[in-house]
Parts: sequence; structure tokens; C-alpha cells
Amino acid sequence: MSEKLQAQIKEKDSKRAINAKRKQGLIPVNLYGPGIENSHSYYVNEIDLNRAIKSGKKIHEITSEIGDFKVVFREVQRHPVTWKLLHIDMLSLAPGMKVTVRVPVRYEGVPFGVKNMGGVLIINSRDIMIEALAEHIPNEIIIDVSPMKLKDTIHASDVIRENIKVASHGEMLLCRVGITRAAVSAAEGAAVPGEGEKPAEAAKPAEGEKPAAEK
Repeated sequence: MSEKLQAQIKEKDSKRAINAKRKQGLIPVNLYGPGIENSHSYYVNEIDLNRAIKSGKKIHEITSEIGDFKVVFREVQRHPVTWKLLHIDMLSLAPGMKVTVRVPVRYEGVPFGVKNMGGVLIINSRDIMIEALAEHIPNEIIIDVSPMKLKDTIHASDVIRENIKVASHGEMLLCRVGITRAAVSAAEGAAVPGEGEKPAEAAKPAEGEKPAAEK
């Protein structure tokens, strides 16, 4: 669990007042969901919010005069040029509530096809959509890629975890072990002549030319 995010209740401020708050490092957030009759509006410290986002964790805790809530960030708005935070919508989580969220995927280990066959691990996606009860949402999905050989793939449908349902399309490619020139060269170098096949003969010297040893 992340550190608690300290929230200040946001009044019905004008657009100018909200922009002034942003310059002070306070970001407007809306909180809605179970246990909340009407959405609550707060200001939360920008540094704390960025730290929470960069942590990769999905469940956070916000505390205010009204109460404490476990939340997930549903929508994060940033400035298109400066990338500074502008606004965040948060969903309050209640025990027994099932939600659909996007969680990071972490690939662990070195594939057999990379270590021993000259391949390369190609990552197609670093996150996946899942559906789970609020209390079962993981901060990340860990996938062991160690057994993967050349041309092996892992799709969303291959991710099976207790208490979690994968919501991404089953055919979504997460990663694969690709073939490199090094892998092709290694395979060709390991090839041996087939049955009845003669090894290549050394080139004969041209007429009138002495073998190299006699020169």
C-alpha cells in the first residue's frame, strides 16, 4: 500500500483559482464510488501524486476531513506539452467490489532461447487489463520467461492467476522470443551433411597452375 495521500477539501473555486492552486503544487481530484453519496472534490500535493503514479501500485489511500478511502486512479489528465498533472479522477473501493483496472506486467528471468539459442526477447505489452475484487488487485503481474525457446510466445490468455480474471483480449501478444541472425548462424553451423551427401571437395588448381604448397 502506498503512503496516505493527504487531501484538502476543494470548494467551488473559479477556473482562475484552480490554476492558482496548480501553480502552488496542488492538483484538483474528484473522488467517487461506493460509500460516497456525491463525488468529493479535493486538492492533493502534486509531488505526492506523481510519486504514487510512478510507484506502479494500483491501490492507494487518501485521507481527508471527511474520511479515509482506498482508491484507484481512473483517469489522469496531463498537459499535452509540459506533461504536468492537471486533474485526476479517483474511484473509491469497497470490500467485495469487483473492478476492472490496468496493471503493469513485469517479465522475470532470461529466456532459454536468448541464453542458449541466440534469440532476443521482444516485449509487446507492459500492462494488461484485469478484473478482480478490490482486495485482490495486484500491484503487478509477474511472468517468468525463463522456459521460452525460439519462436515461443505468451498471450494474455496464458496469464492465469488465482482470484483474477484477465479482461484484455485473449489473443493480445505480451511477448515473444524472436530469431536473430546469430540464432540462424548457430543453427546453420550445427548442421551436418545428410546421409549419402558428400562433403564439398577442395577446388582444383587451374590448368598450368601449381598447387599452393608447390609455389
